[in-house]
Amino acid sequence: MASTDPSADGPTPSDPPADDGDGLGRRARNRVARHEELLAAATDIVAERGIDGLTMQDLAQRVDCAVGTIYTYFDSKSALLAGLQVNAIQQLLTTYHEQVAVWERYLADEQPDARTTALARLLAFARLFVAFPKVHPREFELLQRIIATPEQVVDTTDGHAVQFASMALMNNARNLIDDAVAAGALTADRPGTGAPDDAVSRTLRMAGALNGGLLVSNVASNPDLVDTDTFNGQRLARVLSEDLMLGWGAPPDVLDEAVALLDRMERDGALLPAAATPGTDA
Repeated sequence: MASTDPSADGPTPSDPPADDGDGLGRRARNRVARHEELLAAATDIVAERGIDGLTMQDLAQRVDCAVGTIYTYFDSKSALLAGLQVNAIQQLLTTYHEQVAVWERYLADEQPDARTTALARLLAFARLFVAFPKVHPREFELLQRIIATPEQVVDTTDGHAVQFASMALMNNARNLIDDAVAAGALTADRPGTGAPDDAVSRTLRMAGALNGGLLVSNVASNPDLVDTDTFNGQRLARVLSEDLMLGWGAPPDVLDEAVALLDRMERDGALLPAAATPGTDA
């Protein structure tokens, strides 16, 4: 007999699947919600106890479910950690696409020349990357912990999903670099060498430089020992991104115009999400 319990997990056999317009039935929506809940709880555990402190048992207790339920979503700790990384990267990717719409409206009003526009878009991506610790602090901390862990915590098979998500994010930067070269804001070759410098290599170097710059802030954890202004990782990462542009052949006057444009965008609240914009309480 079909259940008449309105709190049942799914539709009765005699009824069509519930659909709220998202193309998913109730069971599918419940599963998506549970998946997100597990990722959020696991992120909290890693933030509190580190990667070694994350176990399936602790996660089950945190969300009040059976351990076996966890394994229906993640078949191993490796799969869970890979899911956490993918989720963190997707958070940044989603934020990027949301901000692009804001940037384009601002650029349409300002109407800078093609070289300044191309360079500003690339540097805007870099500034958003640098703001990641403020926009999504838990996710950023999780990625840093996993990157800094010497042993391999994600199996090769599970790592494929992480690599795919990372490339989806990095492809945006690669396209921006290609656009800047096409606009004449950057050279296609390494200045002074004549050797080609492809966008993929540049993207990886930029990501490494920005991430390394952010890590410098860890040195300033004790303000009694070091000058926190000197060891401001976010400021250093921004300077590094501008140094890279010069190293890749950006004309200094075009770079100055692009930086000034981004500074105006930031003051006007159009560059970064509210959580990362100075002077906001979000």
